[in-house]
Amino acid sequence: MDCSVPSSSRQTIFSNLVCFVVLIVAGFTVRSTPARIERAATCPPCYSAQLSDENFDNVTPPALPTGWLATNTLGPPPLWVTSNDGVPSPPADTSPNSAFIDDPAVFSDKRLDSLSVSIVGCCPQLTFRHNFNLEASETDPNVGFDGGVLEFSTDGGNTFQDILTNGGSFVMGGYNRTIATDRGSPIAGRQAWSGNSQGFMTTVVNVPAFAGLTLRWRMASDNSGSGEGWRVDTMHLTWCRLVGCPQPTPRWRPTVVPRPEPSAPPSPHATPAFTPAPRPTP
Repeated sequence: MDCSVPSSSRQTIFSNLVCFVVLIVAGFTVRSTPARIERAATCPPCYSAQLSDENFDNVTPPALPTGWLATNTLGPPPLWVTSNDGVPSPPADTSPNSAFIDDPAVFSDKRLDSLSVSIVGCCPQLTFRHNFNLEASETDPNVGFDGGVLEFSTDGGNTFQDILTNGGSFVMGGYNRTIATDRGSPIAGRQAWSGNSQGFMTTVVNVPAFAGLTLRWRMASDNSGSGEGWRVDTMHLTWCRLVGCPQPTPRWRPTVVPRPEPSAPPSPHATPAFTPAPRPTP
């Protein structure tokens, strides 16, 4: 069986079913969430859909989920927190909570780092919902003053780079402005989300595939003005993991011994007649 290209709908369904059983035996937690089901439909045979997700609803605000890290490398508190009220409205995509950061009128650089996820397989993709109202130009729709970016690390969080490097790309809901270079923003000159999203919007991004991946939502501001802030919710990181193809079971087939063809009856031979020799006359 070819493990790279689907051959038929029946084969795909059978392969995904076998992979599902293999994951259960191996001790993986398998949940049939909409994100997993949608990704399973795009995984080739011999691959199983994997999912890492977070909606911030299993904690009490302002606490973050275990393993998530909030830091301010510039500017005063607050840091990223979970929130269930306030602006920008609505406060959450899936009630009651979302992750939230303010947009102050001072220089700031505020970061939210996810758990490290080990991606072994192909084609990882991140989907999340976010609601932002960040200071931007009122005269130029392409310019932002305060903004948010998505970054990633593959070395345990020591260094980060923008999600669009090393093969990353937006499928939908990508950056909408460029941060001004004349106001001292920590992300000056970079593409970012800025302005007003008018509620929660969906972003889908193809993530570079690495064995260890940490994601970072980063909000940076200058000192020229402020906004309402940025909310992030309903995150799904999915990818396809190779689990192997099922080997067909050999089927027993009886050995057929050919029967000998019947031989033709012998041809009849004429019996010679005996003619006595005449006796000589004395």
